[in-house]
Amino acid sequence: MLAGYISGNRVEFARVREKRGRLDMFQQVEYATRDFSSFDSVLSLYLRKQPDKPTSACFGVAGPVIKNEVSTTNLPWHIVGRETEKKHTLEQVRLVNDIVATAHGLALLDSDRFYTINEGERINGGNLGLIAAGSGLGKALIYTDGESYSPYASEGGHVDFAPGNQIETELWSYIYSEKGNVEVEDVVSLSGLERIYTFLVETQGHHRAEWFDQADDPPQAILEQALSGKDETAIRTVDIFVDCYASEAANLALNGMTLGGIYVGGAIAPRIITALDKGRFMERFIKRGKMETMLARIPVGIIIEEKTALLGAASIVMGM
Repeated sequence: MLAGYISGNRVEFARVREKRGRLDMFQQVEYATRDFSSFDSVLSLYLRKQPDKPTSACFGVAGPVIKNEVSTTNLPWHIVGRETEKKHTLEQVRLVNDIVATAHGLALLDSDRFYTINEGERINGGNLGLIAAGSGLGKALIYTDGESYSPYASEGGHVDFAPGNQIETELWSYIYSEKGNVEVEDVVSLSGLERIYTFLVETQGHHRAEWFDQADDPPQAILEQALSGKDETAIRTVDIFVDCYASEAANLALNGMTLGGIYVGGAIAPRIITALDKGRFMERFIKRGKMETMLARIPVGIIIEEKTALLGAASIVMGM
């Protein structure tokens, strides 16, 4: 069988089988989405290199999956499960939201694939929340009875951004003047990091560094400069980012009464564990007036396994 994960900047594939009672992924390959005009083109390349063709596939896709069809949020790709089956002679193709795939992968991770930033008081059978910032921002709520996981899809990354203080209000106005609306994803994402940095330079009198203009990957450069402590504008950028990330994680916790815990995934969180763990994230997460006591008891952990979404898609296809 075949599992896949499609994000805004990369596509991952892996063949899937059961080996000694455990799920085993092999022949794993990763491609950059910028090198392909469509999902079919990258899937065709992968399948041509396989010694034998898979019969079934599950793909976790960053976008709203409706009736096994999806237009990717941060890519100009349109994927239809039935058409993919016909074109690549597959018996069954299932498309799921990428955060739903990640949620399925959670149950398969060992404890050392998480980094805890708040122990809290986990309630067995309590709902779980998953929030993941990378190319975009994904969210999911997960019902669990303590043994099985039942996640459901969400496009909560596209809800309105709610400022929590004066500087964030000014950031909201800055983005609004550019776009005419402000989604949480406009702030809590890789592009959001770059947007916050530019906002500080253009409106708050911060210095625009030469390294920023020369960077091939500005968001990554911002993270590197901030974590090294070398650039005050980068440090301030990450501080604002962490505050907004924590605020949205708390919103998810309240919306879903996630007494079983909040999991922070995506490409960014594992890179900034030191920033998340220094107390700033939890201080903002808890700051909710009447609900502060409850939020302080919610366990919060960072997923450090990069292949969680792919693992979740593999788990789904094995059950098809």
